[in-house]
Amino acid sequence: MKLAEAMNTYNVALFMITQKGYKVTATLSDDKEDVIGWRAKKDEHEISAFTPLSLLSLVAIAEEYGEGWRAVDHGNLYDKILDEID
Repeated sequence: MKLAEAMNTYNVALFMITQKGYKVTATLSDDKEDVIGWRAKKDEHEISAFTPLSLLSLVAIAEEYGEGWRAVDHGNLYDKILDEID
């Protein structure tokens, strides 16, 4: 299977978020022409992102780690992976 980030994955991401019980809303630009952000809200969780895929990722982080997400000992994988580029 190959899967890539693209607009054709947005609906499934939004579906997955709503299936978890979140209410999803979009924020529009001042001229109401463009979506400039997304928000998922459920109980005390209020999560914001620029795309539905990012929103789904943040929902997963919130559900897995809750308020303590910053304290997860994960090392600096971002820099480690970048350092491995040839």
